[in-house]
Amino acid sequence: MIAHVTVADAQIAAGGAYTLDQTIISAGGGTVSDSGNIYKIEGTAGQSAAGTFAAAGSYSLRSGFWAANPLAPTAAGVIIRGRVTGLSGEALRDVEVVLTGGSYITPRKTRTNSFGSFAFEDVEAGNIYIINVHHRKYGFSQNSQVISLMDGISDLVFQADWEN
Repeated sequence: MIAHVTVADAQIAAGGAYTLDQTIISAGGGTVSDSGNIYKIEGTAGQSAAGTFAAAGSYSLRSGFWAANPLAPTAAGVIIRGRVTGLSGEALRDVEVVLTGGSYITPRKTRTNSFGSFAFEDVEAGNIYIINVHHRKYGFSQNSQVISLMDGISDLVFQADWEN
């Protein structure tokens, strides 16, 4: 139940068959609709008149909080896990794995364990990263992978193609 809704209307453009009004809904949220028309504005408490601005052709839209991308990553860090294998699929230990990209100024580095596994914890989602592998004894035709990280990854695999 909405206890109090304040609605402020202001005409911002008119012409032809359209009149565009800017409406601000505050103090608890609510719904504003113009009966007989196809426009409806739904708001929640704290939405401001300012927000993202989109324009295409002769139409534009200024939005409040409800226009946020519902698929945008959260601020919580995610984990990137993978494995490095030899020519026959055996685990390769002590392979250097380097993570670059995103907001990192300096690369993050780790080494594979005895099972050939590696992990980078607390990686910020919503960025593009490059993961490189290097071993003094083995070569990789694909020694790097580019990933667009939206959620944790646990299935990266690097397989050696030759032995030095």
